[in-house]
Amino acid sequence: PGMVTAIFGSNLALTTASASTAPLPVSLENTSVTVNGVAAPLYYISPTQLNVQIPYETPASGTVPVVVSNNGLTSSTSIAMASAAPGIFTDTSGAIVPSSAVARGQTVTMYVTGAGALLPSVATGSTPGSSGTPVPTATTLVTVGGVQASTSYIGIPSWSVGVLQVNFVVPSSITTGAQPVVVSVGGLASAGATLTVSN
Repeated sequence: PGMVTAIFGSNLALTTASASTAPLPVSLENTSVTVNGVAAPLYYISPTQLNVQIPYETPASGTVPVVVSNNGLTSSTSIAMASAAPGIFTDTSGAIVPSSAVARGQTVTMYVTGAGALLPSVATGSTPGSSGTPVPTATTLVTVGGVQASTSYIGIPSWSVGVLQVNFVVPSSITTGAQPVVVSVGGLASAGATLTVSN
């Protein structure tokens, strides 16, 4: 619940468009998506790809229906849900963005989606309110090259919809070179992203 996800296909929309403000719209150019019957906010639409936020109201387990509507024509599928499904934002080569090369002991910022429930809660499609920085309700851990990294910040930034910022310190004990970075939320781990570590 709350994560950014992409739906791929054909004839998903008649045109290409992006949301320009938050809260995100639930319809763009007569294209909409529902997840378990709840309207999903749209970041981006095109004929072959839709970027949507899974509503926070979606059950955190089981299988739920997803329905895409393009000018009244619909197509459906289903997705499996979990309490968290963390994924690290990377470039096309799998390297962390915005910084993929750092020194041991340096603090790195990465962005993650799929952190699940937050406290304080955030409305679906919206940026955080003024009641404090939302953090995942489940424990969030980062490893670099298999070594646990200390974190200096974990939270949803004020400008973000469904994207968690994690600042972590590269352990001084790890080997230099390309190292996998993994984030886990409530024991559920992301795929590894690459960080190139130097002295």
